[in-house]
Amino acid sequence: MPKTSIESLYQSHPELIRFQTEIGRPTKLGEALTIVGHPFAEPVDNQSLLRIALEQGLPLSDVETAERVIATTGFTTRYLSHRPEQSSSPENIVDRTTTIGAILLKETMKAKGWEDIDVFIDTSAFLPDTVNQGVLEKAGLSPDQVYTRSYRYACAGAVSAFIDCLSDPAMQNARIVIAALEPLSHLCAPEHFSQLETIAIPSIFGDAHTLLAFTPNHFHLENKQVLVQPDGGVIKVRTLYNFQETFSEPDTIPDHYRFANNGEGIFHHSDKGAFLDIPYPTNGSTISMDGMKTGFFFGDQTMLVMAELLNEYGNLNLLKELGNKNVIIHPASKPVVDRIAKLLRRNPQRFLDTPNLPFLMDKAKHSNSSSATTLNRWRYMIENDLIDPRLPMFWIAPGIGSAIAGAIGWIKE
Repeated sequence: MPKTSIESLYQSHPELIRFQTEIGRPTKLGEALTIVGHPFAEPVDNQSLLRIALEQGLPLSDVETAERVIATTGFTTRYLSHRPEQSSSPENIVDRTTTIGAILLKETMKAKGWEDIDVFIDTSAFLPDTVNQGVLEKAGLSPDQVYTRSYRYACAGAVSAFIDCLSDPAMQNARIVIAALEPLSHLCAPEHFSQLETIAIPSIFGDAHTLLAFTPNHFHLENKQVLVQPDGGVIKVRTLYNFQETFSEPDTIPDHYRFANNGEGIFHHSDKGAFLDIPYPTNGSTISMDGMKTGFFFGDQTMLVMAELLNEYGNLNLLKELGNKNVIIHPASKPVVDRIAKLLRRNPQRFLDTPNLPFLMDKAKHSNSSSATTLNRWRYMIENDLIDPRLPMFWIAPGIGSAIAGAIGWIKE
């Protein structure tokens, strides 16, 4: 295919040009990995979010409570490319996102010094599984010469893809890029901003587009698990992929996958991708959330997966030994992270003696951007000396549907 320049990609979407100088330097952890990303959206702090809510009809009498709800999430900044009063078609969302993906893919390959790649995996909460082909074509790479997969595990997608790649003997020397493409602001409607019952949704969720490039032979995983089990629809999303139309070959499911409560019924896996059957909102909305049930389910279930991994690893003091370093957790919100920490301390085996797991996303100035969140946190930790490649790493990411992906391992070098 003909080579495509980054400049021509920006010219195809002139509204993206203003972000070109903000992408900044790639984040590298030696030769092991490179992370490149940008939300391609405007930052919205808590006061700005409250102003948008008032514009959308939030009653003045609810302002004080809304401020508390927004602050309680722990996030101080989220990125919104889509304002609630704007309309956008699925075609436009996909076109803009694949252009962003192609820009970041070319930047990532440049940073790695790669002329080509072997594997390209796109992860997203709601986009169709045609995204990977669109990104490759716009980047001037042939989809026929790159092995592609799509992961639709919402927040657990990128970590699950990372674990699966490291676990596949055929991929050990492959040049792999995982692209977490999450334009979540397109799921937010005016009523999410204007009502106390739903303002937590735009408080928590925002846009991010973050790419991870690596070769598996730089890593070793000691133990790993992806647990699939229904979450009861605590968060519901109107996805642009149809789960019933995705192909499934159960024999291809890796051995490190576990299923509970008939999780097999909400999961499809094949060489084309892996998908969760995320329930649709019943009220006609694009997204709905029961905040309390979400916190309890993911706090409790994530703690159990972490406890199993620590038991299998054989070092119950690992989290205490790591302290604030090398715990690469998906920070769904501060209450969820705090609940996980509290349950670990309550556990009879006392896996965690420190006061809390670090939230960090307020410092990183990012919000929950589904599968991109863990990569953004990892990037922040590398840039702020919170990753020590000489020590073990603990990855853990819960995603709605649900899948909870976790692993303990290290960088070989």
